[in-house]
Amino acid sequence: MPEKPQNLTRKTGVVVFARIVTTVIDLAIVIAVIRILSKTDFAIIGYLLMIHEVARNLATLGFPDSVFYFFERVAGSAKKAFVLQTTFILLATALVAAGFILVVSLFAPSLLPEWDSESIITVQRLLPVMALIALFEIPTWPVTNILLALDRQKESAWYEMSTSLMIFLFLAGPLALGYSLEFAVFGMLAYAVIRLIGSMIWMKIVLPKGKLSDSKITLRQQVNFAVPLGLSALVNKINRYTDKFVVSLLLPAAAYAEYTVGAQEMPVIRVIPFAVGSVLISRYVTYQMQGKKEELVQLWYKGIEKVSLLVVPLTIASVIIASDLIALIAETDETDYRNSVAPFMIYNLIVLLRITNYGSILQAYGDTKGVFYLSLNLIAANIILSIPLTMMYGIVGTAAGTFIANFYNWGITLRRISGHMELPVSKVLPFPFYLRLIATAGITALPVWYSRYWFFPVESVLPGLVYTLVVYLFLFSITGTLFRVIKRKDWLQFKDWLLLRFLYSKKDS
Repeated sequence: MPEKPQNLTRKTGVVVFARIVTTVIDLAIVIAVIRILSKTDFAIIGYLLMIHEVARNLATLGFPDSVFYFFERVAGSAKKAFVLQTTFILLATALVAAGFILVVSLFAPSLLPEWDSESIITVQRLLPVMALIALFEIPTWPVTNILLALDRQKESAWYEMSTSLMIFLFLAGPLALGYSLEFAVFGMLAYAVIRLIGSMIWMKIVLPKGKLSDSKITLRQQVNFAVPLGLSALVNKINRYTDKFVVSLLLPAAAYAEYTVGAQEMPVIRVIPFAVGSVLISRYVTYQMQGKKEELVQLWYKGIEKVSLLVVPLTIASVIIASDLIALIAETDETDYRNSVAPFMIYNLIVLLRITNYGSILQAYGDTKGVFYLSLNLIAANIILSIPLTMMYGIVGTAAGTFIANFYNWGITLRRISGHMELPVSKVLPFPFYLRLIATAGITALPVWYSRYWFFPVESVLPGLVYTLVVYLFLFSITGTLFRVIKRKDWLQFKDWLLLRFLYSKKDS
């Protein structure tokens, strides 16, 4: 029996809400660190966190995601056994991740040829601490998915938000109190230990009793499912840092700091399609298995249209407030990040392509090799374009290369999806709606963008940002309704989301 729309909407709402709040907290961490630290120290902590994230993704692969697939195939004590099996796998891969971080520490002088010697020494001193953080944190990574698979969406939301808040307190807190960068990194180590202990207690409470020998899923089955998806996710993560690696190799630390600030997709926006995709993927699989092609296409279209209504206008808004936003969150009397504005604008244009989780539909057709191929294709294109453009145009060239690579890979992705859906490329997405929405958002943005500088001087950062954002969203809501890209049903659903009814509703239907 298909799941009721209200139930699906509430589950989606909880997941999206948690991801947005978590992302806001993560963004607050970045803003706090930028404003507190010098460019050099910010470059150091940015590099440490980048290496840590790459190592974590190297270790987790697709094992946390395998929870969704296998939990539906086991019951009772076998669930606990599967969690234990997954934890032991991740403990082993965490050791590999820690080793990777130590290797990076050893070769740091070669990897950072344009950095000053003092910064390199600091990186080498702190990377072993990051290795310990990875060792404690990685085995806890499936907890969010376990809670979701147990139909505990609200607990999953609280887990995500509380762990993000801990990072804020343990990393940004010491820096705000005047402690050194080294002290803050050790604060992160304390967070990782607390997260591990808390996760073990939480899992003991929510999981049924069981032992490892109760497992109904063999290690080989789990590895065969998880590794291809994990490799794809790893390559995607590495690709997020490919351009930053290029900048760290070709340009000095100050330029790396400027690019790190600018090369950011608005995180609150980009989590929306992935959160929605994590809820819809099981429905895609069901329709595909049942041969319900028309129903699958309609659900795919509907998901894209709903996500686009949020992603497109918010993305255009992030572009037109770029200058004020960078000045507000990054610039102080001692630091100037004006060079970050152009990369930020270019980077956020990429988000216009992220109106759905394309990998979810490929997984529904069992095309995990396609997901991996597209990931490799993107990272290759990014490297080929970013290196020469960085050498010619600096960090603006790096951002432009990343945008071109993503646009090229988007076309290839649509062509691959069209083969599975047996549709022409022009029918893979609801292009008439999508293009009309972009046109509406763009036309609305232009007068607002220019009027901001007509009414406010450049240095009036906060008033200019508030004016641009409020007036743009207000005008877009009017023009979108007049052009019928926003319908009455959309406004009613938006009202429910604003009231957070999915959080306090007692029933799922």
